[in-house]
Amino acid sequence: MANLDAAFGLRPYKMLGEGANTNGVSTYKIQTTATAGTTSVLFEGMPVIPLANGLINLCGNANGGTVSLLGAFIGCNYTDLNGTPVWSPRWPGTAAVFAGTEATAMVASHPDQLFLINCNGNASDVDVHRNANFSTCITGNATTGQSLGELDISTLNSTNTLNLRIVGFSDEPSSDDASASGRLAIVMLNNHFYRYNANGTGAGI
Repeated sequence: MANLDAAFGLRPYKMLGEGANTNGVSTYKIQTTATAGTTSVLFEGMPVIPLANGLINLCGNANGGTVSLLGAFIGCNYTDLNGTPVWSPRWPGTAAVFAGTEATAMVASHPDQLFLINCNGNASDVDVHRNANFSTCITGNATTGQSLGELDISTLNSTNTLNLRIVGFSDEPSSDDASASGRLAIVMLNNHFYRYNANGTGAGI
C-alpha cells in the first residue's frame, strides 16, 4: 500500500520506553495581560521554543533552528477581537487577539515524548538511530490549523545537534513503503529544553 504522504508536523505518539501515551501536555502562557503574544501564527504540531519573558514562540528557522525546543504546540485558548473565548489548534497572532487578555497554549513538552512525523523523502529501517532536522516547520495550513513540518531526509546524519532522533517507524499499512516519501518516523527531540545532557544543558533563559 502506498504511503499516505501528508505533512502534519509533530503528532504525540507515546512515551519513550513503551509507556502509555499520556502526551506529556502542559499549559504555558502565550500572552499575558501585560505582555502581548507573538505576532507569528502557530500551528498544531509546530515545534516551539521558550522565551525569556516567560512566553512561547515558534522556532527561529524552518529546519528547527538551534535554540532548545520546548515541545510541540497542540492548541490554545484566547479571546478574539469580539471578546469571545476561543479554543483553536492555531494561534492567529496577537493582532487577532483581544489586547490585554491572557492566552494559554497546550504544548507536548515532556522530554521523553515520542512523536510521529512525515518524512519528505524515502526512509528505510537503517535510518533508525540517526538524527535529522525539520523541513518547513515554521509554516502551516491556515484552513486545517496544522503544521506543514516534515522530517528532512536530506539532513540525516549522526550529528547530535540536529533536532530529531529517529527511534523507529510506524507499522501502519499507509506508512510501510521504504521506497517512497511519506513514511511516518517515530522521533524524539534531541535538543529539548528540559533534557539535561550534552545536547540540552538544562540552563534557563
